[in-house]
Amino acid sequence: MRYPARVAIGAALATGTLLTGGVGHAQPGESPAPECTVPDQAVGKFLILRGNSPSVPLAPASDFSMVVARFPTADSMQYMVVGTGIWHDGTYTYTVPEPGRAVLDATQTDTGQPISYSLSLRCSDNMSGNFTVGDSEPSPDRTATYMFQNMRP
Repeated sequence: MRYPARVAIGAALATGTLLTGGVGHAQPGESPAPECTVPDQAVGKFLILRGNSPSVPLAPASDFSMVVARFPTADSMQYMVVGTGIWHDGTYTYTVPEPGRAVLDATQTDTGQPISYSLSLRCSDNMSGNFTVGDSEPSPDRTATYMFQNMRP
């Protein structure tokens, strides 16, 4: 009885059916679903962005910078490039198009001409992860991480 079981397991391993049962496995070229989450909304949270990617208007594009954003209401936000001491006003929409990913579309409104920008956040745990600007792809020469906090940093 043990011999046929070994043959069946060996055959399943050889054909890949035991290891790739088809459930929850990504096809080649697809990213697997993350095991972490992004917040379902930004209201009442603080978002810390750090790295050498230009995360918001007025942030240095090539130097390491840190930005703190706060979201007091469902459509208004403020951000500050750490070290400047100046809060900038804006509006935003926050969406979660798929598990583990959020998109922040924002407009800085306290300038002569409004400046629109977009960040795509991908979680690495339930509070933090990486971001890209707009539809750009992650780049090995760029550092771009985020962290959400429920209280003032």
